[in-house]
Amino acid sequence: MIAQRLVLGLLWLAALPAFAADGGFTFEDLGEPVRLRELQMQTVTRDAGGGYMAWSDYEAPDKHALVGIHLESGDVTWVDLTRFGRTHIQLFQTDESSLYAYTGSPGHFLKYDVAKRELKDLGAPTKPASYWLGSAVGPDGKFYMGTYPQAALVRCDPRTGKVENLGRLSEDPKQCYLLFPVASADNIIYCPVGLHHRELWAVDATTGAKKQILPPALTKAQGNPRVWLAADGHVYGESGSAKFRCHPDRIEIGKTQPPAPRKPLVAGDKIVGSINAAGKLALTDVKTRKVTLLQTRYEGMPRSIFSVSCERDGKIYGGTFSPAITFCYDTRNGQLTNLGRLSTAPIQVYDTLNHPSGLFLSSYMLASVDFFDPSSPVKKTGNLRRIVTVAGQERPVQLALGPDGMIYTGTFPSKGRLGGALVRVNPNDFSHKVWVNVITNQSLFGLTAVPELGGLFCSSSTRGGSSAIPTEKEACVFLWDCQRETVAFRAQPVPGTKHYGAVVRARNGLLYGIAGTQYYAFDPAQRKVVFTGTLPVKSIRFPELSDEPTGPRGLIYGVGDDAVFAIDSADHSAKIIARDDSLRRAFGFCVTQDETLYYGCGSRLMRCKLGR
Repeated sequence: MIAQRLVLGLLWLAALPAFAADGGFTFEDLGEPVRLRELQMQTVTRDAGGGYMAWSDYEAPDKHALVGIHLESGDVTWVDLTRFGRTHIQLFQTDESSLYAYTGSPGHFLKYDVAKRELKDLGAPTKPASYWLGSAVGPDGKFYMGTYPQAALVRCDPRTGKVENLGRLSEDPKQCYLLFPVASADNIIYCPVGLHHRELWAVDATTGAKKQILPPALTKAQGNPRVWLAADGHVYGESGSAKFRCHPDRIEIGKTQPPAPRKPLVAGDKIVGSINAAGKLALTDVKTRKVTLLQTRYEGMPRSIFSVSCERDGKIYGGTFSPAITFCYDTRNGQLTNLGRLSTAPIQVYDTLNHPSGLFLSSYMLASVDFFDPSSPVKKTGNLRRIVTVAGQERPVQLALGPDGMIYTGTFPSKGRLGGALVRVNPNDFSHKVWVNVITNQSLFGLTAVPELGGLFCSSSTRGGSSAIPTEKEACVFLWDCQRETVAFRAQPVPGTKHYGAVVRARNGLLYGIAGTQYYAFDPAQRKVVFTGTLPVKSIRFPELSDEPTGPRGLIYGVGDDAVFAIDSADHSAKIIARDDSLRRAFGFCVTQDETLYYGCGSRLMRCKLGR
């Protein structure tokens, strides 16, 4: 059943017919588009009664937690870690009675006594620390983690509970990531550092000595090297096409071994597998290899909505974050459908563009554009078309139809790098072309067609990929000449702006765009700013503005703070239309031509009919 909440808060508006409001607005919860029940178990312990429990991490909009499955009953135990901060959870184990985790912002090492159901905070070894991937357990029994943004190596000794910061590894301030460290049998921790360029550090866990061991020729590429532990106890790696063995002071190119096989997760006489889409956990008999499925009470992990982008044939399309799953909502019958992962890039769907031939998707990372025809089955051969993945680029924020009938997107570059790209896709034959660094050392955010000039109006940002250090002092907007394939002119509507956001073409031909907490109106024919003003909100929600003016008045809607606001091109005014607490967590929204707002709020799809 759709939950409805009548908003009776702010409804006072200026005496303008375009914004007149004489009653409340109803905000509806339409449901949860995507919930993933599949879960890979990571560790095994015993409970207070001696029974076995399998554990994994749970990272969702409702909470971040450790989740345990009792292997006799299928019951679920939760250890809520949300209070430490919503970051990745890395699990460790030393024995059958205790679990250790690294999580939070800043990252904390935590100990959980399974039998006593007691959680102990062992402390945060370094600040700030908000992101990590992978971990290592040394032969000394200590846990090792790499942290962002300091690219520091931290550790925890489970025998004493002592946590330590072994320090930042790279001397280059552009290097902020330390991902997937690996410990060798002789207690050397090999740490891949990047992603501006590639470094590999060897840290002696006993003495603390550290050394960057990649030769200069292997450090130039963006990204980070990959390392793994082989069955012989040595660590091997690769960077580009080069494979090597790691030593404390160097690498030995040309020598390699495959990764050691992953040890099975054993609970008594059973090998513990993963939970499937039906909520059943696979248990394999160690001797007979017979697989039984234990029905669990685990209900799955809701996924955050990242984008709500367009309407096609009465259906609203959007995508989720981690993983990038496409969903739709049927406005005629209220049905939500999980369409699965349709995009090349696995992490999030940035935008979905409705085109007569079908739907085009932009996704992260790397920056990719894909196509599928929603009128045909998703699994039909040839329906999913992988069009382009742009090397060195990560975030294709918005898709737009150009005046030449081509589809365009602008991008932010890979982590640590500057200089985005403009990407063009031909929707007829799926050919494509990429222009890199169109505006020197700046990324591209918003774009909209200007048919009368045969161009595409674009906004730029001095920001680069995550952890990049900007070099430009000011961002700009510009017109891309689609025929000549060049920048026709540039402008800076709000002096000093470092990031221009969304831009929308009003029905009168003026262009309205976002510049931080300000907005502007730009006349492309005269190449000049005709108005600047302050938004009625202090913070703004992605994607800042709905792509097109809507309704009989041609209002341009946006979302910020806890409010929906609208820009009226008749007088350049921006006024708040309605407020609701759910808008504080809004992410991804669109407004249909009948002035209905659809948006994501955590894992929930919400709706509000704004038209009067």
